[in-house]
Amino acid sequence: MLSLRSLLATILSLFMSVAVAHHGAAAYDLSRTVLFTGRVTDFQFINPHVLIYWEVEGKDGNVVQWSGELTSPNRLARLEAVKWHIEILKRNEMIEIGGSPAKNGAPAMWITRVIKANGAKLIGD
Repeated sequence: MLSLRSLLATILSLFMSVAVAHHGAAAYDLSRTVLFTGRVTDFQFINPHVLIYWEVEGKDGNVVQWSGELTSPNRLARLEAVKWHIEILKRNEMIEIGGSPAKNGAPAMWITRVIKANGAKLIGD
């Protein structure tokens, strides 16, 4: 029979592993950056991370569906330069988007750059 101390330690370690797994960008290759121009297919201004989905034409001419995540909506809404909101990106809008690609080769990234077709820089250098 487990002691109360052992049970609490086991439960605590489970919660800590979930918290550590969620935070950070461990799934992305932060040493590389990719850049695309694509058409927004979905924009979700939700917790815990804002999500952008877009499509680009691949080198073979086929359309590739990409997804990317940013920080929390609260943090983006408080940015000095551009205050993000639920309607900052619209479906079918063209954007330039860049970031660190997924380590496993999936069409996904940790987004570090978003520029609208009119040149408005939402995030990035």
